[in-house]
Amino acid sequence: MEDLMNIMQQMHLQFNSEIWLVVIPVILMAIDILTGYLSAWKMKEIKSQKMRDGVSKKVAEICYIVIGFVLRFATGATTIAYFISIYIMYMELVSVFENADKLGVPIPKFISDKLNNNKNKEKNENT
Repeated sequence: MEDLMNIMQQMHLQFNSEIWLVVIPVILMAIDILTGYLSAWKMKEIKSQKMRDGVSKKVAEICYIVIGFVLRFATGATTIAYFISIYIMYMELVSVFENADKLGVPIPKFISDKLNNNKNKEKNENT
């Protein structure tokens, strides 16, 4: 375990490093794409246009992160980069939970009550 920590320190991958403000959103984006694809496959709704739109949004989100870091270095205001990264992480987590809910993965009630999926289920049940 100590060897792993030494390697991470040599690669500057400590958890207090700002690289995680880029790495974590990108990991969450990959998980979102995977769970979204699995959800579409389960519902037999795989459409290339929808996938292109989703990937385009992810590219735009990465651009937002880059803009946040450019503004950080240009102005010295670190808050901008942190806010953008945290907001994107929040959006991706919500999307992953929505996809997991569509896949039938049990989600705690306090989270599932807030998801858009439940509103759609209620509309389908009422019609």
